[in-house]
Amino acid sequence: MPYPSLRDSLRSVGLTLRRCLAVGLPAASMLLAAYAAAPAAQGASRSTPDPSPNRGPQSIQEELRLAGDYMAGRGVAKDAAQAAYWYKKAADQGDPAAQNQLGYLYVWGIGVDQDAAQAAKWFTRASSQGWEPAKANLAVLYLRGLGVRRDTSLAFDLLNQLAAKKNARAEDYLGAMYFSGYGVEQNRATAEKWFRLAAKGHNPEGEYAMGALYSDTPDHEHNYRKAARFLRESARAGFVPAMSSLGILLVNHPEIPRKGADEPIVMLTRAAQAGTWESSASLGVLARAGHGRSRDLAEAFRWFTIAIRQGGSEADERMHRDLVRCRQALSADQQNEEEQAANAWLTQHPHADLFVFDNPVHSQFPTAEILAIEQRGME
Repeated sequence: MPYPSLRDSLRSVGLTLRRCLAVGLPAASMLLAAYAAAPAAQGASRSTPDPSPNRGPQSIQEELRLAGDYMAGRGVAKDAAQAAYWYKKAADQGDPAAQNQLGYLYVWGIGVDQDAAQAAKWFTRASSQGWEPAKANLAVLYLRGLGVRRDTSLAFDLLNQLAAKKNARAEDYLGAMYFSGYGVEQNRATAEKWFRLAAKGHNPEGEYAMGALYSDTPDHEHNYRKAARFLRESARAGFVPAMSSLGILLVNHPEIPRKGADEPIVMLTRAAQAGTWESSASLGVLARAGHGRSRDLAEAFRWFTIAIRQGGSEADERMHRDLVRCRQALSADQQNEEEQAANAWLTQHPHADLFVFDNPVHSQFPTAEILAIEQRGME
């Protein structure tokens, strides 16, 4: 049986606005509103911190710096428990940024026991001081009923309060709610209004949403150049789903001017490195098709193997046939060699979750490096 067309193959593994909103709105909201989290620290020891007396903080800023150092492993061993300890020190002194960060740690159990009620407490304290990211986080807890009673009306209220201050992240969340009818009556026109405002405020999620509307959303005008412009802005801010979507859009629409001949591969590779299995699968499809170069079934086999390891049962179900077809074309030695290469690649890029940002978020937190969507516990 012949392979499906390149466009059909890429469409089958592409991230879309509908899918991202269906599974990601509440989970993404929580994590995107937090500032700093190094995923590798999630498995760190939770033993009682024993800070060195030579590093005693003299101020809240010093406590935040120490927390960031332990979160990132900058000058010290990575230790999520130590990071949480110093964030709590600053939070106890009333610093709203530290309170918001501590709430984030409690949501995912990073350096502390997972406790949504504690997260809600700290988000509430920070929000009462006008800390906007904490208010957005609190809205998400009410959307999902995590640590608090589920109250979509209150969540909607909190987001509207933020949107009234032109908070672009809240505008994006409101757009997502209206797009999917989550807690409000579904209204795609209103959703687009909020997405457009969020994009105008340079919110990467809003830019991504506008790119998705113009590229593949049914019953909406398709303008692929506009879509590419929005997706590029989102990708430039480090939003990984935009990288994946932009790469696929450029492959499927060669009439769109590119920022370099290899722009699609660069975008898909960055997204794959950040943990997006669909991007790894797309790279396998391109290698199998010989897109822009010679057909390479060994490379395709490697990328399909990586995709399945990253995506688990869902990826296996969707990519198993592709892997089998490549396997049939390769010798046992070639398969072994590519499996070893896949293992080495995954060791270098060990992210099992979908990392939303792969570049620093500029804030007073020194370690704002990578934020992640973890679907476990949020569904």
